[in-house]
Amino acid sequence: MSLCHPEKGNVSCGACCGLFNLKLQPNEYKNLLFERTTEFKTTVDFSIRHSFPIYRKDRETKEAHIPKKDEMTYNCPFLGYVDDTKQRIGCMIHPIFTGDPKSQNFSFYGTSICQAYDCKTKEGALAELWEILFLEIAKDSIEYSFLSADHIFTYAVEKFFSHSQKNTEDMFVKDRLELVELFRMRLGNSSRENLTSFEINYDAFLTLDSVESYLHLALGSDWVIWKGEWEKKNPNRGEVSGSFDK
Repeated sequence: MSLCHPEKGNVSCGACCGLFNLKLQPNEYKNLLFERTTEFKTTVDFSIRHSFPIYRKDRETKEAHIPKKDEMTYNCPFLGYVDDTKQRIGCMIHPIFTGDPKSQNFSFYGTSICQAYDCKTKEGALAELWEILFLEIAKDSIEYSFLSADHIFTYAVEKFFSHSQKNTEDMFVKDRLELVELFRMRLGNSSRENLTSFEINYDAFLTLDSVESYLHLALGSDWVIWKGEWEKKNPNRGEVSGSFDK
């Protein structure tokens, strides 16, 4: 198990399948996933190979009317609920379900890309600690997907604490309440973002000013309020040049 599908909890991440490219509200994402899952289970037979492309074409046609945030980003219709309780999301044609190691070739990206890709948050040194925190914050797989895919924001938070002379691992204990508050604020503006987890970070956040500029842009006035409270609790914070550079 991994950050994609945590061993604990009843949530998982499906952002890399293009879920957030669709202009939908959280409840609409859930409805779409339910529709996909229901149709998949009633129309796809793993022993009948042509049932896979028939399902895909049908879903792509049905979802063509949904506005996209980026016309170049593909949203895979094989993303749906993969557990009996309809809480965890994932690839419905993953080999673990089909028994066919090449079954994801029926998707747009194909087996080699789908199975080889690892997101930035999952690859990070603090992946296990972020996973635990996101499990605490997220109420469902939609929120968990947003948190897990938002690797640039997560990295910026790591750099903020590092530049503020804070140990980035200790922050999950000593500054946990502040972290939770920060990411809950981030969830508040999630609907405007198109997160896939393969966004490119063009800023290494080498200075505290660059980190704060990004966080202000990401959170708006919420960041100003959070930062004000943070500075009251940490009056002697300061930047350490070159710390935690990757």
